[in-house]
Amino acid sequence: MAEKYNLQDPYTNLARRKKEKIRIFLVNGFQVQGKLKSFDNFTYLVEDGKTQSLIFKHATSTILPPSPIKLPPPKSEK
Repeated sequence: MAEKYNLQDPYTNLARRKKEKIRIFLVNGFQVQGKLKSFDNFTYLVEDGKTQSLIFKHATSTILPPSPIKLPPPKSEK
C-alpha cells in the first residue's frame, strides 16, 4: 500500500522558516496576518509584532504566503 504524503507539515514548516508575513483566512471570514512562529497538530501561533494569535487549525480556511512555497518532492518508494 502506498504511504500517504503529508503536505501540511512541510508547507507550514517552510512558511515558518521563511519568516515572511502570511495571511490566514478563517472559516468565519476573519483574516489574521503575521509571522508563523510555531505550529502543532492542532494550532498555529502567529505574531504580528504587537500581538500573538493562537489559531486552531479546524477554524482555518486558507493560508496565503506572500510568495510561493516550493515543497520538496515526495520520497519515492523503493
